[in-house]
Amino acid sequence: MYFRLLKLIKPYWTQITAGVGFSIVNVFFHSLTLWLSASFITTIFANPEEQASGPVDTLTQGFTLNDRIKQLTSEYFFSGSQLDALATLGMVILVSYLIKSLAYYGNALFTGYVQAKVVQDLRSRLYQHFLMQPLSFFQARRSGDLISLVMNDVLKVNAALATTFRPLVVEPLYIVAYLTLLFIINWKLTLISILIIPLTSLFIYAISKSLRRKVIRVQAQLGEITSRFSELIRGIRIIKAFVNEENEQKQFGGEAQKLFKLMFRQIKLQSLSLPVTEMLGVSMAVILLWLGGVQVLEHKTISSADFLRFIVILFATYQPIRNLAKVNISIQTGVAAGGRVFEILDIEPAIKDQSDSHALNAFEKEIRFEAVSFAYDNSEMQAIKNLDTTIRKGEVVALVGPSGAGKTTVVDLIPRFHDINSGKISIDGHDIRDLTRSSMRSQIGIVSQETILFNDTVYNNISYGMESEPALVEAAAKKANAHEFIMELEDQYGTILGEHGARLSGGQKQRIAIARALLKDPAILILDEATSALDTASEQAVQSAIDTLMKGRTVIVIAHRLSTILNADKILVMDHGEIVEQGNHETLSSAGGLYEKLYKLQFADKR
Repeated sequence: MYFRLLKLIKPYWTQITAGVGFSIVNVFFHSLTLWLSASFITTIFANPEEQASGPVDTLTQGFTLNDRIKQLTSEYFFSGSQLDALATLGMVILVSYLIKSLAYYGNALFTGYVQAKVVQDLRSRLYQHFLMQPLSFFQARRSGDLISLVMNDVLKVNAALATTFRPLVVEPLYIVAYLTLLFIINWKLTLISILIIPLTSLFIYAISKSLRRKVIRVQAQLGEITSRFSELIRGIRIIKAFVNEENEQKQFGGEAQKLFKLMFRQIKLQSLSLPVTEMLGVSMAVILLWLGGVQVLEHKTISSADFLRFIVILFATYQPIRNLAKVNISIQTGVAAGGRVFEILDIEPAIKDQSDSHALNAFEKEIRFEAVSFAYDNSEMQAIKNLDTTIRKGEVVALVGPSGAGKTTVVDLIPRFHDINSGKISIDGHDIRDLTRSSMRSQIGIVSQETILFNDTVYNNISYGMESEPALVEAAAKKANAHEFIMELEDQYGTILGEHGARLSGGQKQRIAIARALLKDPAILILDEATSALDTASEQAVQSAIDTLMKGRTVIVIAHRLSTILNADKILVMDHGEIVEQGNHETLSSAGGLYEKLYKLQFADKR
């Protein structure tokens, strides 16, 4: 699984190459620093007699390359007095660590860029993957789980990519052992070296204040991303019905890019923390180098050999500390999160266009159900059983029946929100499975009982999935009896409606949805009765708008109030997924069947 995660960075091989280059520079100067700390100090603190008697002939037997390098460094740096050489050594070490720290910062920037990009890519892939899934995909999963997958699990995948495999247990042991040896060698110098802790704490405090602001901005943008995913899951039926998957993906890409920029700013600041902290530590080490050197050369309070060991161990201590700062204990959690992410990405869309699918021309004749049966995933009970009926162009057909009878399922099958298990649904003689979904859904308008509005302007909610002139949007609003209350809003058509259209009443929401359907001007209209939960005044305004919307269209109505379908051309009475009666109101109301019982029950409630 981890190798699959590593494949995510393949598109960014140039940034990875640059990061590796900085790592090589970092490693080189780290190694050079250790060499200077040991070999140079040995040369500086060597007695003049020992230095004079050292080997000078490179051809002498047993004279190794290591000896030659030590001699060359001794000749180059041991000029003037020993204190002058000591000062030169300090400058060389500072410069070496400065270059190494800059290399680390460069590596952190490039690798951080890739990590942030991988997060953006994974989220975009998941968002696009969700758009391609059928309704059954969302009905079988909790929206919170999907959002958590996108937000939290993707971050854990990123953490797994950012970690090293060096065990967390080994590094603390190195630190404890090194500090113990340092105290044994010279406890006074060790206490001085510990003074770096308050200095580092002050720096971390200062940088944390700035980092905190950036984290807040990142979290705010994460909220925007989460909101968009929530709207995707809640509004997937409208998105698909208005064939707006591509535009949704573009809008999400813009928000994801904003988040990436904020994350990268945060990464730059976080990446600065370690090299600056390390430079503080090295500066303290150089001070110790000078103080200890003075004690060796002038006061003779510490031997050159002991001081050499102290310095080498002190510098060696930085490596486990540096590794410990980079190690993330969530690597296994990240791999597990990657498994969850890929488990979703590996799900093939159950409904997709065939390679030989063709576009549906203008709707002309009829929609026909032939022996249609359907069951939801993981359900043994059939929601639709052997359904046969024909809906002709221009007819108003009503579906009535008790809750759970299968009415909504029937209308969801027409635009292929689900695929049937057996039988055939055809439009103008074409099996809908042979038609492209976009060409078919573009001719279908849906106004549902649960109005789906987005956290956007009134204008964009009405023109959703369509490119329309303001005059056409306004005309649709007027026909839907929505223009008057829109003009009373703070910014009129530019007013942001809030999440779920929170700024509008139920009746106002429905009229916005009706205006959207009017603007689309579909040949086939599906109505999940929009007036069932409204007060009398709102119901009259909405019903008037619905009457305008229904004119000249083929209409399929899911009727909750039977009084609204008295003039329907055909009424299909459903129970337990089957059509048990059909006809018009006059024939069914006196047939002694389920329709008559439902009708009498509703009117009995009114008396």
